[in-house]
Amino acid sequence: MNEFRPIPKQYFDQAFALTYYSEVLWQKSFVDGNGGNLSMRLDEDLFMITPTLHSKSGLNEADLVVIDGSGNQIYGSKRASSELHAHLAIYKQRPEIGGVVHSHPPYTCSYAFTDSVPTVPLSAESAIWMGELVLAPYNTPGSTEISEQIASMSRGRNVLVLQNHGLMTWGKTLEEAYWRTEVVEAHCKIYHMMESRGAKPRHFTYKQMTQLNDLRSRFLKND
Repeated sequence: MNEFRPIPKQYFDQAFALTYYSEVLWQKSFVDGNGGNLSMRLDEDLFMITPTLHSKSGLNEADLVVIDGSGNQIYGSKRASSELHAHLAIYKQRPEIGGVVHSHPPYTCSYAFTDSVPTVPLSAESAIWMGELVLAPYNTPGSTEISEQIASMSRGRNVLVLQNHGLMTWGKTLEEAYWRTEVVEAHCKIYHMMESRGAKPRHFTYKQMTQLNDLRSRFLKND
């Protein structure tokens, strides 16, 4: 790594947002140990990301890392997340994206660690913020293969369940990416509860789904 250069004060607001949502993920038990990683776009080819081998609780601006679009470290004394190239793959494929969250929410992982996920939205919130839920076949975390897979599967969607791994969500802002994490976890929790009592989910009609898709288009014009 190049000589240590602290993150400039001009990025402290973004750093606060990144540490805030990192803490929220930890408080909600959406990450464990040193798991999970978050990032946000600072400029066209400049990104801030959480460090590797660090709890998502208790982070401050000195713990964060600024990298360019090739993964070169620009600012920060810690090493960037080992999954930084998965984040960069999304930013490269989707120039409008401003934030990415990778987490391990328990109900989502209860499906991620199998061969299927509850694909169909059952609420207005899941229809708008989640869309169809897709399971990406397992690839080793941090590998070139998983980055290429995520880049390909990020087209036309904003959430992706990674088999035997976790959840990735993204949005125009880090806040949007985090909202999607909450919505997916709530969807999986509700689906799990229905399955546990043998209840059959009630699906939207074609007309209702069309109306929700129109609403989604108005909310998310650039997604």
